[in-house]
Amino acid sequence: RQQEVERQLNNDVRNVERTFAARVIEPLLGEIAARYESQKVQRWLERLKTHFIKNLDRFRRRADRFQQVDPIFGEPFLADIQERFFEYQVNLLIDNDELKQAPVVIESAPNYRNLFGTVDRVVDRFGRVVTNFTRIKSGSLLRANGGYLVIDLEDALTEPFVWKELKRSIRSGAAEIEVYDPFSIFTISSLKPEPIPLNVKLVVLGNPLLYHLLYLYDDDFREMFKVKADFDTEIGLDSNAGRVYGQLVRKLRDTEQIPPFDAPAIGELLRAGARMASDRRKLTAEFRRLVDLIREAAYWAGLEKATIVSAPHVRQALKEQVYRADLIAARIRELVADGTLLIGLGDPEVGRINALTIADLGDYAFGWPVRLTASAGVGATGIINIERESRLSGRTFDKGMLILEGYLRNQYAGEHPLALSASLAMEQSYGGVDGDSASVAEIICLLSVISGVPLRQDIAVTGSVNQWGQVQAIGGANEKIEGFFDVCRQPGLSGRQGVCLPAANVQHLILRHDVVEAVAAGQFHIWPIKNVDEGLELLTGNEAGDTRREGTLHFRVARRLEQMAAALKKQRATPAARGLLPLERPPIVPADPRPPLPGRDGLKGR
Repeated sequence: RQQEVERQLNNDVRNVERTFAARVIEPLLGEIAARYESQKVQRWLERLKTHFIKNLDRFRRRADRFQQVDPIFGEPFLADIQERFFEYQVNLLIDNDELKQAPVVIESAPNYRNLFGTVDRVVDRFGRVVTNFTRIKSGSLLRANGGYLVIDLEDALTEPFVWKELKRSIRSGAAEIEVYDPFSIFTISSLKPEPIPLNVKLVVLGNPLLYHLLYLYDDDFREMFKVKADFDTEIGLDSNAGRVYGQLVRKLRDTEQIPPFDAPAIGELLRAGARMASDRRKLTAEFRRLVDLIREAAYWAGLEKATIVSAPHVRQALKEQVYRADLIAARIRELVADGTLLIGLGDPEVGRINALTIADLGDYAFGWPVRLTASAGVGATGIINIERESRLSGRTFDKGMLILEGYLRNQYAGEHPLALSASLAMEQSYGGVDGDSASVAEIICLLSVISGVPLRQDIAVTGSVNQWGQVQAIGGANEKIEGFFDVCRQPGLSGRQGVCLPAANVQHLILRHDVVEAVAAGQFHIWPIKNVDEGLELLTGNEAGDTRREGTLHFRVARRLEQMAAALKKQRATPAARGLLPLERPPIVPADPRPPLPGRDGLKGR
């Protein structure tokens, strides 16, 4: 009976405690619940209240509460609190309390852990690998929930499993935190956090090639990314352009304490920006390159103890940038100066011309002249591209040669077929060559060798051409002109040297100050041309005319081609020549893409 009375008394005491605890807890939890409309939060708080009431013994004051010391690491910890109140701890994944607008998160390292979060594991004092809900860590995707996440597309594609999981999260509208650690032997976690509703705008940055490839081959990409934004690398040169560049300088002055720039210095920056854009009507919007130039100009001003950066300091910075990257170009100029590379700058010659080429090293581009030669005789093989036959030419270069043949047909094959066997080559060129910017030089050189009219060697020629003889714009005009100018300056400027280029490229010229000064003084010249005839007249000194006007260059070429046709017809008429001369040009055998092996004739069968 006494035991039953004690049990009843204990139950009554517990009921009193629970009733009292409920009266204390309910107002506090009710105040918290009033802040949230989420049904999940309401249900969780209700379960929390029930758990409090059922586990009141945890809240009793204990006399044995003391601070223990970790036997391994020697760090103190409150074992009693950790054991009794562990379930009531809160793992705050995201805290946006201080945000006044939607979050914008820029993830610079979008790997799996940084984007989606993880569940950490720790080694306790007994050597066990353990985890709990307080070890759940959020990633950038959850931090950007309700706002915007910005990542690099290439990084997301190259990181393992990131792109696939990212698409899955965006499509499902829920983020799941899982453990992914391929370099750990403990990769299994017993925790499975509940998926979190996700509402995020994903912004990816990348180059156009990645965009087009994914748009073509990834159906999910088209559905996920509805808005495409192309950023131009150039801005128009208007009255506001100087202000934009000035603001860039001011920003660097505020952040890096560089000296101020005066108006002429800003003008030099505008000139450098137009040069980077290769257009006098445009300015580059790649401000990283300009920032480097601004810093270096400020450095040279600092060496002179100047308080303001002026135009000479910007020019000095540009000059030093060229000097540091100009090693290969300097070696080529040395080879031209000592006669190793044959470049004619003297008397006119037949079938020889100076073409211009350019090399782009990424951070630096430079041009230099190349000797282009031609030979022609009686035959029916047409024009042989020696660069192609030796597998040194690219597709664009080969296209230019085929356009050259079309020009000859339009100009001279109206009444009789072409009886010509000719070849063109860039002498002392042992690397690959591409582009059609030598088309004008090739046509002029070929017409020179057919007509026997010599060409000026103190003029370099660049330009593309179509089948009707119209000269078209090319790239790298500034570098090509400056490359030939540097070659001519070594032996001394004669006042007759210069460059012949397409008239369409005049708007792209932003030349170095020394070239501009030489042109202004009449020591160097630039001749823009619109068609092949203007180039022929410039380099030969003869009137281009037409095929019917006697004494003109085209008349001489046409008569020489007629003589070749007659000679070929006469040779074919003889019995000894029958079956020996081809009636038409043999078919072109496609070049073997593999390099020739030792003992293997790579040109066999051509």
